[in-house]
Amino acid sequence: MSSNLTSGEMHVSPKIDGELWFMIIENDEVVLSNTRGKLIAGDIPLLSEVNKISSRFKGRSILAGELFVATKEGRPRVSDLASALGGGAKAKVETLGFAAFDIISGGDAKSTMPLADYKDRLTLIERLLDGGKRVKCVKTETINSPKEAIGYFEDWVEGGKAEGLVVRAGEGRTYKVKPSLSVDAVIIGYTEKSDDSSQVRSILLALMRADESFQLLGSCGSLGDAKSRKEMMKKIQKSQVESNWRYTSGDGAIYRFVKPEVTVEIKGVDVQSEDSSGDPIRKMVLSYKDNEWLALQKLPCASIHHPVFVRYRSDKQVNTLDLRIEQITDRCLISNTETKAEAAKLSASEIVRREVYTKIVKETTSVRKLVVWKTNKEELDSNYPAYVVHWTDYSPDRKDPLKREVRLASAKKTATTIAEQMLEKNIKKGWEKTTA
Repeated sequence: MSSNLTSGEMHVSPKIDGELWFMIIENDEVVLSNTRGKLIAGDIPLLSEVNKISSRFKGRSILAGELFVATKEGRPRVSDLASALGGGAKAKVETLGFAAFDIISGGDAKSTMPLADYKDRLTLIERLLDGGKRVKCVKTETINSPKEAIGYFEDWVEGGKAEGLVVRAGEGRTYKVKPSLSVDAVIIGYTEKSDDSSQVRSILLALMRADESFQLLGSCGSLGDAKSRKEMMKKIQKSQVESNWRYTSGDGAIYRFVKPEVTVEIKGVDVQSEDSSGDPIRKMVLSYKDNEWLALQKLPCASIHHPVFVRYRSDKQVNTLDLRIEQITDRCLISNTETKAEAAKLSASEIVRREVYTKIVKETTSVRKLVVWKTNKEELDSNYPAYVVHWTDYSPDRKDPLKREVRLASAKKTATTIAEQMLEKNIKKGWEKTTA
């Protein structure tokens, strides 16, 4: 924290574990709206409280803040908010609170937006919400050094009073400071480095659900230096198994699945259970049986931001306790964690093109093969592309005799173009097409 913050006036607030909502006040009407257009209105305590002071506001005013559930013990948690809002007509609206941290439009008789300086906006919010019980300006302290921020982190965050800190510095810079997240997971797949097949490029990780199925967590490519990557390859390479489901890395490499044997500790800076549109992040749930991975269905999960491999956890077993999905539900809301995953019925893939070429030099035969297949799965599972173009290059005299290239395509025309480009690039004079 101290390396990112500079000296000078800053405003530090506790990061409340709730949801971003906007309070809209116009005349004597008060409503709450979130980024997806969902509204909360009517005769509920926190809106009634603001309605009584609505005469303070000038014009249409919009406050940004955290909607949360007030608790008698411990700090607010977003899971409590989801439970409160999920009750329909019986929702526990009396527990809702709103902590405003910024103002977007409007104001009062003394000042109105726009106000460039956050200090001025904060003063305006404090004036507008003065005396509030359920609706308040977020608690904010003025500091002048990173050391002071560390002090509040120790008091509020490590003391269990807040999820993290929000530090607002000059020139509109805002920093969110949270404790790093540590998760124990099992390796279920890997990719290798393209320039050195003895090194792991990235690993695929999973947690366990209550029904003993495996919940895909995501991938991790921060695995340390070359020595560390080679050591990991030795641990997992020999335990490759089959899978009826494919998963590709960001650079197009297909993960090779392995037995769920090696548990590791991963550290990340944050965890997120919703995408940019506010929809739940859904990831595949798999079962492992008879040395084969089987895809079941996608269920709500989360993504860890900037995961880094920390260490092997030989003291952790592959079970629903040591690898429990609840390791991440403490940091974000994930629904249906108790739901039993059902097997997804995936259609068989269909090979639409296959060409093999050979070249003989000094009694040594080299082989190059093109295979294009239609997955027939893209509508059921967005992780599957419509088409896969696979190129194999085998040369027994080469240091790395077997090389592969995999390209994905969303349409047959695109797959055909990719295939033709591969042939044009790799099939020159001396290569003969075979029927093998």
